[in-house]
Amino acid sequence: MEISYSELRTKEVVNLQNGARLGKIIDMIVDCNGKNVLGVVVPGIKKLFKSGEDIFIPWCNISKIGSDVILVSLDMTSLTGVTKSNEMHLEGVPCSGGEDFL
Repeated sequence: MEISYSELRTKEVVNLQNGARLGKIIDMIVDCNGKNVLGVVVPGIKKLFKSGEDIFIPWCNISKIGSDVILVSLDMTSLTGVTKSNEMHLEGVPCSGGEDFL
């Protein structure tokens, strides 16, 4: 299946484990040589007077990409936050490798 980033970012991301709507994709993380997608980033939960950290979703946690929604299976207790300062150091990504898209 081939899909562009611009198509992905128009789809709503929904967690299958609790039915929560996580928003639309705001970023995609690829490995250094650009051949594997490690995961996607959705906006974090915004709190009063404080912006939430963005949520990193490993590619292996994406269950289905439909015509208007992306279904993910994500345990909300073990989220990996992504900020601009730690975006390049995604330690503890629970998947091995990524999806080869080239």
